[in-house]
Amino acid sequence: MGDWKEFEKLSVDFLKSNIRNKDISIKHFGNSDSTKSDILVTFNKSGKSFYIETKMPTSQTSQFVVELDDNKFVYGKNNTFKTNEYSEKIIDLLNKNFDYYKNVGKRGIKVSVSPDIALGWIKSNMNNKNVKFVMSKDSKGKIVSIPLENFNDFFDIKTILRRKRSGTNKLSKKYYDDFIKNIKINFKNNIIKIYTKNNRLFVKFDMELSKEDCYIESDLLLEKRYYLSKIDKNTYQVKLTSSTNNPNIIFELSANAENDFSIDDLINYINEENS
Repeated sequence: MGDWKEFEKLSVDFLKSNIRNKDISIKHFGNSDSTKSDILVTFNKSGKSFYIETKMPTSQTSQFVVELDDNKFVYGKNNTFKTNEYSEKIIDLLNKNFDYYKNVGKRGIKVSVSPDIALGWIKSNMNNKNVKFVMSKDSKGKIVSIPLENFNDFFDIKTILRRKRSGTNKLSKKYYDDFIKNIKINFKNNIIKIYTKNNRLFVKFDMELSKEDCYIESDLLLEKRYYLSKIDKNTYQVKLTSSTNNPNIIFELSANAENDFSIDDLINYINEENS
């Protein structure tokens, strides 16, 4: 299991053991889908709810796609959330230095975005997902909660432009045999069963896969890969990655060496909302 996945589970367990005798429910939604948040907290009496995002001390957040159109960068048409003043300022900066950024590759290029603009986009992105707190680890390995308004007091932010493949599609039957051959090469001793349902291909393993393990290479595929999309415990639907290779704006996070956070702000927030 990847470190980020382990930390999601650890954070849920930590919350359940430290927030007791409260009329709330805690549900884990965590996965590799950055358009959804990780932990849902619901107040049973009022029905109100909010999300908690989990972030490793070194991680990424709130990325969005940019596209090249008529020799300029534009906000990607398939992004989940609408563009706003912060994304537009970032795109304006890219276009002012278009010749420098236009040939960006997988390694990426740092973009000289002011901290206020980067933070503004991250906060707007998390507000769109109803995120009120972020859980992470401090320099001593202690789990802490950071109110969204204090995000930049805990994390340093670096803005990067990098090409990334994005999106997946249903797997055509013509690829079934090739996928089965390659998945057996990768996980020969861990496959419980491979089966089809509603014209879709699934694999059940005897373990949970890391994020990296979900991508399966094949010589038959040129610019694509097989992708294992989790649908249930140890069970994955087989998909095909898109050949789309657009630039992405990615915000890389690193926890400050000096920070003073605990779980208290989150507990106090829950107490106040639940009173």
